Amino acid sequence: MDKLSTIGFLYKVEGVQLQPSDNGLQVTDSFITRDIIDGINAKLKEKNFKVEETSLRPKYVNNELYLEGFAREIREPKTVGFFSDKQ
Repeated sequence: MDKLSTIGFLYKVEGVQLQPSDNGLQVTDSFITRDIIDGINAKLKEKNFKVEETSLRPKYVNNELYLEGFAREIREPKTVGFFSDKQ
């Protein structure tokens, strides 16, 4: 099994902030998680990495949403080909 490199990241999700609701509850507007992950992957692809989705953890700093987690190195699958010499 090949060893893959891992990096950590912290990503600020623009436009997603906690807002007061009622009785001490704070909520955000709705957002699509897949779009956010796809955006992070687009940025990480330049470094040849992809988000390890099971590692994602939300974090709020000053009522703004951040996602932190790990990304794994992208490896192209190795293909095995067979050549035959049929005549």
